[in-house]
Amino acid sequence: MLRDCFSTMVSRTITIAAGIGVVALLPVLPPLQLVVLALLLSVLSVFHRLPFSLTALCFCTGLVYGSVFGHLLVHKILPESLEGKTLTLHGQIDGLPEFSAHRGGTWRFNFRVDRCLAESCGIERVRLSYRSDKRLEAGQHWQLKVRLKRPRSYANPGGFDYGRWLVVSGLHASGYVRGGELLEGGARGRARIVQYLRIQLEGLSRHPMLLALAVGDRGRLSDADWEVLRQSGLSHLVAISGLHIGIAAGLGLLCGRLLLPLTRLGPLICALLASGGYAWLAGFSLPTQRALIMVVLGLLALQLGRGLNRWQLWSLALLVVLLLQPLAALSPGFWLSFTAVAVLLAIFDRRRTWHSLFRAQWALLLGLAPLTLAFFDMLSPLSLPVNLVAVPVFSLLLIPLTLLALCLELISTAAACYVWRLANAGVEAVMSVVEWLIPVVPAWHYVPQVLTWLCLCAAAILLLTPRAVPARYLALFLFLPLVGALSLREENPDIAPGHVRVSVLDVGQGLATVIATRNRVLVYDVGPRYSESFDLADAAVLPYLRYRRVNRVDTLVISHNDNDHAGAYQRVQKAYPQLHLLSGERLAGSSACRQGMQWRWDGVLFSLLHPDPNLVEASSNNRSCVLLVQTGRSKVLLPGDIDSAVEQRLLAGHFEALAELSVLVAPHHGSKTSSSEAFVRQLRPEWVVFSAGYKHHFGHPAEEVVGRYRQAGSRIRTTSDSGAIRFELSPRGIEKVTEHRLQRRFYWQ
Repeated sequence: MLRDCFSTMVSRTITIAAGIGVVALLPVLPPLQLVVLALLLSVLSVFHRLPFSLTALCFCTGLVYGSVFGHLLVHKILPESLEGKTLTLHGQIDGLPEFSAHRGGTWRFNFRVDRCLAESCGIERVRLSYRSDKRLEAGQHWQLKVRLKRPRSYANPGGFDYGRWLVVSGLHASGYVRGGELLEGGARGRARIVQYLRIQLEGLSRHPMLLALAVGDRGRLSDADWEVLRQSGLSHLVAISGLHIGIAAGLGLLCGRLLLPLTRLGPLICALLASGGYAWLAGFSLPTQRALIMVVLGLLALQLGRGLNRWQLWSLALLVVLLLQPLAALSPGFWLSFTAVAVLLAIFDRRRTWHSLFRAQWALLLGLAPLTLAFFDMLSPLSLPVNLVAVPVFSLLLIPLTLLALCLELISTAAACYVWRLANAGVEAVMSVVEWLIPVVPAWHYVPQVLTWLCLCAAAILLLTPRAVPARYLALFLFLPLVGALSLREENPDIAPGHVRVSVLDVGQGLATVIATRNRVLVYDVGPRYSESFDLADAAVLPYLRYRRVNRVDTLVISHNDNDHAGAYQRVQKAYPQLHLLSGERLAGSSACRQGMQWRWDGVLFSLLHPDPNLVEASSNNRSCVLLVQTGRSKVLLPGDIDSAVEQRLLAGHFEALAELSVLVAPHHGSKTSSSEAFVRQLRPEWVVFSAGYKHHFGHPAEEVVGRYRQAGSRIRTTSDSGAIRFELSPRGIEKVTEHRLQRRFYWQ
């Protein structure tokens, strides 16, 4: 009977967790009255012993819990009425501030709000940037004058969802500091340890990796470091999670048994202290919290004996994590962590043989492949061999050495330095080999079709089933759709000859557009560059191209040299070195855009209508390359930042070509200096897109300009509201319009 009770426990806990997780994925919160009514009805069904009544009760319980959490969260998010206003916040710096030398010194940090001096301001934690020469440290109390906006991100396929990351991390707004007064200062606790280790390890070649392993300080890892880890499948090694906390707990358990062999609770207490202390050093990040919960439950189950089996423990950990972090279901790390543990539990074998490690790594690669493809649009063939070597080396050598060095810092700095050097040598050896292998065996970027992804899931499940399952290796045939898709040579197999896809990306106050035909790709502008470490070419354009599995960009057009258009165009050049660069103003290695240039790709005509080589334009904006893309009746015009004077010349010289446009990317983001009445009246575009920043101080698009297009009968969209906007055009006209932000809405937005 007890066994039946525990078996029921697994299904019930998973059902409650499913209810909580479903709410996190909803675009709109269900009314509390509705979910409470559903809960009451499920209670009545239990009393009447209806089929599946207990399952319904558990699911509705999860729905109620997730909905209550969601309604409380919505009240904490910054109200729209306070966006852009100067607010006064009292509170303290939460976690380690990150410093960048950009513009004389910029700090980025989380701020825990004790008091917000504004009506209807319920924010508790915010993400801030502060240009200051003052030193910011964790634990400092400040009074800050800030301007905030709601959690928001650039919305592009393949791009990082910063807004979702903010909310999942418990941050209710982001913004910048206009001025501040330090009320109480001084680093304390973990911050002092991190500062000390940053100085202590500065001279070691792999000190960023050692800091990440020791105290979860990943701010020193460069973009190149992250790219190496991502392409090799080793990112999990620098996020202090299950592997690291488990090793710490195991070492604590071993020390407890050696030092306190006669006590039953001594080893358990040592293991809890070791895992909890390591999690504290890591700053209790979300992956660390999940790992600590699972380890603590495992230690308690070990102490209680055989009361809970492995699946009961797994399901209980799943429920506890979602009870503490209801939005964890939005984090890829949540799904990867619990799926990885489930895979290991499914293949668990009490026999310890030499090939057990290989079997575990193979199972993890296979079991996590569908999720890796779904979340990151990438599969790394290096993952299996690299992890097969790196995981044992890190588990048995490098992480224990790191923990030993941390302990020795309390006793002897000289001894700790020696151990740090040993750990550094080990990391150097592993990462040097990995960095050498990545160019030889690059990762595969691929966005799977639904059928291909489902086949991959089915194949992974079948191959992970017990050997007794008949014909399980027939699952290999389910990999054929994936292999076929990866072997296709065409750039855009879903685009028919004579058709064209135009994607206006969301790059804030700027412009970036990708135009694709069957076998060719053109990029028009790349958005702005804000610092050495952040630009929209890297954050939006390149991720979108990888998402679309673009292996070759044929032409890059930089309309003119303003930062919001040219940005970090060199990043696109570096990623696609064979491309042809065209520009309205002189750039290194570029050819000049000239009126009259034409070319045809896959039945689609591309024409440059401006600038005129016989005229000298006074302003940079009026030197913009004006590109017309035409296939049959479909016409798309990209005019850059031209003003009304150039518009009149275009109408005079290309009157017929510009009539009845299908899509117009509005000149100069909808500025008052462009989109003159005559220009709008002649073009009468079916759709007009304003590429402009969300509530930007420039105020684009201007209301009067929007009014002109509305009077002309145009359908109006802005990238700030719609995110990336994709137009599928055929010779007959517009076939489909997709707005990315509408496809990925969450209830707090």
